[in-house]
Amino acid sequence: MRGSVFLRCACRDAVTGRFLHGRCPKLGKVKGHGAWFYRYSAPGPGGKRRQPQVGPFATKRDAEEDLTATLARLGSGGNVPDRSLTVRQYLSVYVAGKIDLKPRTQATSQEAIELYWIPALGHLRLVDLRDHHVAGAIHAMMQINMPQQEGEASEMLRRLLAVRAESVRKNLAPGERRGRKSTKPLSPARIRRLFAVLHAAMGAAVPGKLAVNPCDGVILPRVRRTRPLAWTAEREAAFWSALEKRVREASAGGKVTVAKRQRLWAGGGLRPGPVMVWLPAHAGRFLDSIEGERLYALFCLVAYCGLRRGEVIGLTWAELDLDQGIAYIRETGDGDDTKSDSGTRAVPLPAAAVAALRAWRKRQAADRLAWGPDWPETGRVFTREDGTTVPPQWVSVRFETLGYRAGLPPVRFHDLRHGAASLCKAAGLDTKFISELLGHSRTSFTDSTYVLLFPEVAKAAAESAAAVMPRRSQVSGTE
Repeated sequence: MRGSVFLRCACRDAVTGRFLHGRCPKLGKVKGHGAWFYRYSAPGPGGKRRQPQVGPFATKRDAEEDLTATLARLGSGGNVPDRSLTVRQYLSVYVAGKIDLKPRTQATSQEAIELYWIPALGHLRLVDLRDHHVAGAIHAMMQINMPQQEGEASEMLRRLLAVRAESVRKNLAPGERRGRKSTKPLSPARIRRLFAVLHAAMGAAVPGKLAVNPCDGVILPRVRRTRPLAWTAEREAAFWSALEKRVREASAGGKVTVAKRQRLWAGGGLRPGPVMVWLPAHAGRFLDSIEGERLYALFCLVAYCGLRRGEVIGLTWAELDLDQGIAYIRETGDGDDTKSDSGTRAVPLPAAAVAALRAWRKRQAADRLAWGPDWPETGRVFTREDGTTVPPQWVSVRFETLGYRAGLPPVRFHDLRHGAASLCKAAGLDTKFISELLGHSRTSFTDSTYVLLFPEVAKAAAESAAAVMPRRSQVSGTE
């Protein structure tokens, strides 16, 4: 099995108009004229031999190295990659074939490919894709929605911006125009999630279509892990002071309504960090203040057990054993499976949550009786008065309103989950139990992302550690 390397160009004969290919007089004389190709013998259909032509390559050495690799692959019984296959064609087929993914994950992967990777790299041939191409695409993503100087945007960035110019929403209200998908720059965490989709796709192409994964070795932007912060007395006092200042500034332009004050209260600019957690006293005060709330049991369940929003909305009475005090988490509010295999779990319920659920079941039964045959039998634990499913976003909005009315510092609905994990840690429960309670697959993730040591717990631990060290004052009993 043999092959040959040659130089050719796209010049044409002035008389016949035909390509000169390797007969062009400029080849070998004019620097940079033409490109390198190679040809090799390979078995074809029906036992006939064929001579595929591969290229172009920038240098003779690149062509020779690729020829050597191709001949070695054929000699060991391997397949030769299809050099006509583009990244666009491959990624389109790849994402369509990922039928084992959950619908939401499938949609996320498809968006990453159609909105980012195909515009950035789709024009390249798959076999020509290298790590520097991927790195260039990531650099362009980091520039999206960032200030640009005149003429500074690269061709790749312009392609990405052109695709993002229209919203992904297909149905618009009469007279409504499509707007940009987002005006915020892509965060390092978002870029890492996009990169994971391409890395998986390229990994699936090895070794059939690619020799190595071009994503290997690509350096990604650093992501700073967000740790939860407790609403200590000092932080809370600083927050209320900053809020009053913001309200006074807003009142200069007119009366500050309750709704506007709540928006200022909920705005992220006044919080010490993006993930804030109530202290146990805050959480208890919140639950005490909403005992008459229709979905008190829902908030009680999340505050004690740390269920995800989709999990608590998707909970059915068939998966709830109040006598044993166990909730079996098997699906989400939209009917999908849980977020991961570890998300399917049995969650023990404290007595306070069981009592709230028993009271709620009576209230729901009264609603069912009032609505009669119009009541839809969904089997869901938490429903609206007419029996329909509780909208997820409404739960978060309602939680914000109740927290504001209770006079508490702001936290997100999802931060109740962080609070539940921290409460378990404060109660002395080990990380393995907390991880299983939350439905995490890794205890390291639970410890690093969800668990917060409350100040009093950390202080007690510090005192216990200090007590181990013998001091002269401890021996003599003096101060």
